[in-house]
Amino acid sequence: MAVGRISGPLLKDNLLRNGVNLAFETNLLYLDVVNSRAGINTTSPLYDLDVNGTTRSVNLYTTTQAQLGTFTISGSTISSSSNTINLTPNGVNPTVFSGKISVGNLGLSGNILSSTNTNGDINVVANGTGNINLNSNVLITGNLHATGTITADGNIQLGDATTDTISFTGEVNSDILPATNNTYNLGSNTLAWNTVYANNISSSAITTATFTANDFLTSGLEITSNTISARNSNTNINLTTSGTGGVVIGNFKILNNSITNTVAGSVTQFNENSGYVRFSGTNGVVIPVGTSLNYPSIVETGMMRYNSDQQYVEIYNGSIWTSVAGNSGGVTLATSVSTSITYALLFG
Repeated sequence: MAVGRISGPLLKDNLLRNGVNLAFETNLLYLDVVNSRAGINTTSPLYDLDVNGTTRSVNLYTTTQAQLGTFTISGSTISSSSNTINLTPNGVNPTVFSGKISVGNLGLSGNILSSTNTNGDINVVANGTGNINLNSNVLITGNLHATGTITADGNIQLGDATTDTISFTGEVNSDILPATNNTYNLGSNTLAWNTVYANNISSSAITTATFTANDFLTSGLEITSNTISARNSNTNINLTTSGTGGVVIGNFKILNNSITNTVAGSVTQFNENSGYVRFSGTNGVVIPVGTSLNYPSIVETGMMRYNSDQQYVEIYNGSIWTSVAGNSGGVTLATSVSTSITYALLFG
C-alpha cells in the first residue's frame, strides 16, 4: 500500500497519509495519493497537476511538450488533434510574423516564394470562376507559357532590342492595323520579307525588285500569265516614258513615232506566218522576200513595193506601178497586187 506524505516544518505528523487522499476545502486543493496527482478546484485530477481554472505564470517552461486544448507543442512542432489551426491576432492591421514559413512543398522567406522540392511546380489556383489578380508590375525572367487565351487591355511591347526575335506558330485571326495612317513600314531596305502571298493588294504605289502574282489588276489593266489586256472595251494600252527614254522590247526601242534597233549593224526583220505585216494606212504591209503570201486585196495610191525581178522600187500612182527611176512596171492593178513578182517590201 502506498504511503502519502506532505512534508514541511509546519505540518504535523497526522498529515501522514497511509493510502488515503487528502482534500483541503473540499476541492480547493486535492491530493490524489493513490495516483500521485494534485488537483486544484477538482477532486479528480487527471494529470500530475490538474488545474480546473485559470493559471497565470510569468514564464512557463516545459521540458518535453505542452498541450493547450487541441494543440500540442513538442520540440519545434505545433500540432492539433483538429483539422484546423487558426492564428487570429486582434487589433488594427493584425500581423502574424515569421522569418520563414514552409507549407508542404512551398517556402516563403522574405519576399521570395519558392518550391522546396526539386524541380517542383508552384500552382496558384483561384476558386471556381475567381481570378488571380496581380495589382502591380510583373517581371518574368524565365519563360511564360499560357495554354488559354491571353488578353491585354493596354499597350503591348514585344522585345526591347533589335536583337530580340518574335515567332508566330499559330495563325493570325484578325486584321493588323497601324495606329497611324501612312507612317509605319512592313520590312525595310535591309530586312525585306521574302515572299508575300495576298489575294488582293490595294496600294497607292508598289516598289519591289520582284513581283509575282497569278493575276494583277489595275483600274484599266489586267495581267494574267504572259498577257496584258485592257479591262475596258475599245481602250488603248499606253506605255509612257519621260524625256528621251523609250519603251524597249527585245532589241527594239520605241520612242515617239520612231522604232529603232538597239543593236548596231543588225538587220531589222518583220516576219509573219502566211500573212503580212501592216505598217500604216488601210493596206500598208511588209512582205518577207521569197514567200507567197496573202497580199492586200486593195491597192492604194502611194503604196510602194520592191520589184526583185527588175531590182527597183515601184510606187502605185492609182492605176499602174511606176518605178522611182521613171520606168513603168507595165502592170495595171485595179484591185490586187500581182503574185507573179516576188516583193520584198510593200507598204503605203
